Amino acid sequence: MDSSEMHLQDPTIAHQLFQLITEMSEDEKRALLKLLKEGALKGKCRRQHLRKPLHMPVRYANKAGLSSGVTRDISLGGVFILSREAFSTGQSLAIAFPPPGVEKTVWIVSDVVRTTPEGLGVRFRSMNQIQKAAVISIALTQQISS
Repeated sequence: MDSSEMHLQDPTIAHQLFQLITEMSEDEKRALLKLLKEGALKGKCRRQHLRKPLHMPVRYANKAGLSSGVTRDISLGGVFILSREAFSTGQSLAIAFPPPGVEKTVWIVSDVVRTTPEGLGVRFRSMNQIQKAAVISIALTQQISS
């Protein structure tokens, strides 16, 4: 597997970067640092937030009613839901997340930004601190148990 196929969260990427940088000459390190400070990679990565693989049941609601699916991945920016239901870009959804150790379900209003045959990508609208904490808690708990 080449590095473009690896997930950014994979600790081997950081290890590989560290190894490559430590093997560079001082001049190469200075040149790399300068490029990074100047933003050489800005705009190269499409995503504002790192995704974390996450397979968990999720409920979501729209004008048509309540549905359920399974998440494929999540970030602070949104979630991908595996679903066979037809959605259109721009459609509004409310997604229910049951944070671990919390009895009350947290709902997050979202917009469909991408549809594929396997599901839909949604972007969270602005979230309050409770909603952000719920997303982080879910991602961290899944990481520990996987």
